[in-house]
Amino acid sequence: MKRFYKFLIQTAIVAVLLFIAGYFFFKNTDVIWYHIGYLYVLIGYLLFSWVIQYALYSYVQKRLAVFNRAFMLITGVKLVALIIAMLVLAVIIPHLFKYFLGEILLLYLLFSIVEIRDILSFAKEQK
Repeated sequence: MKRFYKFLIQTAIVAVLLFIAGYFFFKNTDVIWYHIGYLYVLIGYLLFSWVIQYALYSYVQKRLAVFNRAFMLITGVKLVALIIAMLVLAVIIPHLFKYFLGEILLLYLLFSIVEIRDILSFAKEQK
């Protein structure tokens, strides 16, 4: 559980840095497409990442074959959930969809790097 708390802190720091970078970007540029939803997407993705990682931690403690299947299943569910979230955003806010899509893809990339690096090092420790 200590390892999971470390992951929570790491991803919270990444989220805070992204928030600060976004704040200065929108404050210092003359963009017309700012929306409060960007903050909600960041917080939502952070919470979503925590749930996914918690599930992976529970499976990594089992046999490697179980973990491999669980990792593939959880990654697939994660991608389907993100596609559904993007489709919902496309329906709710169609004029800002491309900007939300860019944010979600950036969050997916950054958080996936942190998640995979963390779960692989944890799996290595379990062996």
